[in-house]
Amino acid sequence: MTVTTDSIRELLNRPRGLNEATITEYITLRTAEVNKIARGTEYLASDSDNAVTTDLKETAIKSLVCMDCLLVLINTIPSIYPTDEEQKAVDQRYQHQLKSFTKRADEIKMMISGKGGTAFATKATKTRQE
Repeated sequence: MTVTTDSIRELLNRPRGLNEATITEYITLRTAEVNKIARGTEYLASDSDNAVTTDLKETAIKSLVCMDCLLVLINTIPSIYPTDEEQKAVDQRYQHQLKSFTKRADEIKMMISGKGGTAFATKATKTRQE
């Protein structure tokens, strides 16, 4: 399964005013970012439990793209929703979704990044030779 514009639209409940090109561009940007920060196999065996799976990378990309798209929607809401009442209701919904996706994206980025992504246990060594 790959990250598509339709999957992003489904996650965001098909909002009005979100261009296909915007979603595609954010997918491209975030895919490059996730591939850069993901733990590679240069230090880990490819069958290691600590290696980052494709599914986890795609989850990170989806969360980050949804976060970006929500920011675009929040910044362009006045041009989409004409009345103040409708705008306030939609704005609150987008704000809650944005908080949720931001938290999820941060957690997933920490899981896939090399920094803190793996842990190796070592025994204590003696620093002094006797």
